[in-house]
Amino acid sequence: MKKGVIKKFVCGLLTGLMFAMSAPATPSVHAADQQDRGTKDGYDYELWNQNYQGTATMNVGSNGAFTCSWSGIENCLFRTGKKLGSTKKYGDYNGMYVDYDVDYEPKGNSYMCVYGWTENPTVEYYIVEAWGSWRPPGATNSLGTVEANGNKYDIYRTERVNQPSIHGTETFYQYWSVRQDNPAVNNAKTHIEGRISISKHFDAWAQAGLDMSGTMYEVALNIEGYQSNGSASVNKNGLVIGEGDGDGGVVEPPKPVEPDENGYYFHSTFEDGEDSWAARGDASVAVSGGSAYEGSKLMSVTGRTDSWNGVAKGLSTSTFVPGSSYGFSVMAMQNSTASEDFKLTLQCTIDGEETYHTVAENTGAKGEWVQLSNPSFTIPAGALNLILYVETADTTTNFYIDEAIGGIENCVTAGEQKAKLGDVNLDGKVDGSDLKALENHVLGRGDKINFETSDMDSDGKIDSMDVVLLRKAVSSGSSDSGNSGNSGNQGNYTPVKGGVDTSWIDPSKPMVAISFDDGAVGTSPTSSSMRILNALNDSGFHATFFYVGNWIGNNQAEVKTAYDMGMEIANHTTSHPNLSEISASEIRSEYDQCAATLKGIIGTEPSKLLRLPYLATNSTVQSTLSDVPLITCSIDTQDWNNASSQQIIDTIKNAMNDGSLRNSIVLCHETYSTTAEAMEYLCPYLKSQGWQIVTISDMYAVNGKTLNNGQVNSKCN
Repeated sequence: MKKGVIKKFVCGLLTGLMFAMSAPATPSVHAADQQDRGTKDGYDYELWNQNYQGTATMNVGSNGAFTCSWSGIENCLFRTGKKLGSTKKYGDYNGMYVDYDVDYEPKGNSYMCVYGWTENPTVEYYIVEAWGSWRPPGATNSLGTVEANGNKYDIYRTERVNQPSIHGTETFYQYWSVRQDNPAVNNAKTHIEGRISISKHFDAWAQAGLDMSGTMYEVALNIEGYQSNGSASVNKNGLVIGEGDGDGGVVEPPKPVEPDENGYYFHSTFEDGEDSWAARGDASVAVSGGSAYEGSKLMSVTGRTDSWNGVAKGLSTSTFVPGSSYGFSVMAMQNSTASEDFKLTLQCTIDGEETYHTVAENTGAKGEWVQLSNPSFTIPAGALNLILYVETADTTTNFYIDEAIGGIENCVTAGEQKAKLGDVNLDGKVDGSDLKALENHVLGRGDKINFETSDMDSDGKIDSMDVVLLRKAVSSGSSDSGNSGNSGNQGNYTPVKGGVDTSWIDPSKPMVAISFDDGAVGTSPTSSSMRILNALNDSGFHATFFYVGNWIGNNQAEVKTAYDMGMEIANHTTSHPNLSEISASEIRSEYDQCAATLKGIIGTEPSKLLRLPYLATNSTVQSTLSDVPLITCSIDTQDWNNASSQQIIDTIKNAMNDGSLRNSIVLCHETYSTTAEAMEYLCPYLKSQGWQIVTISDMYAVNGKTLNNGQVNSKCN
């Protein structure tokens, strides 16, 4: 990513009531990027086209004027302005404004804006005057408004976490003014002219509580495009500095929000949308149907790469006043691990430093809604930039939220705190004393235990398997089983991910290994890969995913998500060649390089299994990979051959009815929406019929069979 990336994904958090979707405009450039920069008539200009993709042209005229056009691009920008050297604050310039005259023709995602940076603190700012198919930064509420030059603008703030900036990678804020009416028309050329009183917006941002103490790095008139076509003719770019703000605009502060009859300032049910909740960090959020706590909708949080990645909502200090107390409550649930520690946290800025305050926390078992609630939480005095968010303590588990509330003090009740899984004696810790008590109980020695916290595998009974799982949980926390102060993932046992863990499988029930090739696609909730993963996860199933090393690209988060869900991560070679047509050394390299790529993503050895590309093999392949189980299939859904979702469903149901599905390896691909649609039907259907979808390695292990190295395995006979 680079300067002015306006890709539609949630990238930060608003200080006030909303989040924004934007990517950074940054000067970092890769060798493959198209770039032209220089100075003419006292104006600094730049053309930048990411990866030299498509066509981007810029002709620089006189006194800041230029023409530009773009087509088939990923991300590009064209701008002329002034590099100011970071020696003065905006108030030291006695005003800034720009008079513009632009013929603007966006065809898709694009905008025309005043753009720049400040330093100490680092801030990237936008004053958006016109746009194409998407209104940046994607928010519906604001920190306030500013009227300038006869136009009205909404004010927003977003956050970029560990993203490229003028200093390299760092965390910084973006400030936005976005014109309420759009003078441009998507897919049409529009003549736009007027004045933008830049310092008027800076004043408005400061009055809205944004930190404008930084020194001015640059200011420019900017045309940007993201995955779109378009053109613009900037006929006039009259940037004036030091002669006043060019207008007498009026700043309107945010209007205070009145609580409803329940005392709620907000009550997010997600029945009508996201209600200003958005992703925090590297995560994806979406409102969807499912097992909601109330109603029919919930918000899912997926694709998390760190525990602090989650879902968040900005709070306005005009409503949630620092120094005063309020009630907060959020329901949370996950379907991946035996137990999960959830946290509701407030992030804010105090005296220029980011601080984090725990509002509430609770532990929930798999499939159980738990309440994160604090009837009387005091917003720290002097706090700015309030962000309320839900995270997990130390995992990247996908989760859901529902019924999020913020209101007057005592408008919510205190949530019942759940004892941690593994806290057998309910002393608040998971340690050696719990293990001893559980062992004594299973051996009939009479120790009293709590059934709910002792049922480690959630199978409804207390037995030796629970002892095994608790021993793993205790040992992962400390080698000293008697140390009550041990640390680590106590009580949060997560089944072995990406490998063999048959504890959840019922050997008496029929099973099938439906497996998926050719990823990764990505972590968007609407991608075929995430639809498949969520369908499996929601039914409590696990499957084997065969990845092509060179096809993963920037979608490493999907592989990590699949691994965290308990899927088996396996090898489909580095470049997907026909192995029967290449040399032994090339065969070995194809396998080893892919294995190394997968290990680098999930942090441990992936499964040894190799799905043969094109299901092709010969004696050279088998002798070269004599230490690798070679996988084909006994049932091919033909999704790669344009099979419809109904045809895929019929293939599975017919095999179930004629008996051939049991213990079979089924070939699917995660890259087709038809496959995703079929899995969204088949997962709950198979579960309702008493079937289990399992990984290939799990299926062989639970049946006491061996996956033969150097041999083709297609069914667990």
